[in-house]
Amino acid sequence: MALGKAIKFIKQAGNDKQLRKSCYQSNSKEDLLQKLGFDMGEFEDAITMQLVKCQTYEQAEEVQQIKMWFSLL
Repeated sequence: MALGKAIKFIKQAGNDKQLRKSCYQSNSKEDLLQKLGFDMGEFEDAITMQLVKCQTYEQAEEVQQIKMWFSLL
């Protein structure tokens, strides 16, 4: 179930500015992960799953950008 939450987060993070703003307001990465309902391992698995589904370089680049953005939080 947590993997599903991570996949949903990845899909939303690309388009939802309000979601990204709320991520910036978290005190720590651990707090953020707890609020989102998944851990870093599940996030990495979700990123991999989304990359496998990409049919173009541009789609893969968008997923990689979300991964990089999340790692900087």
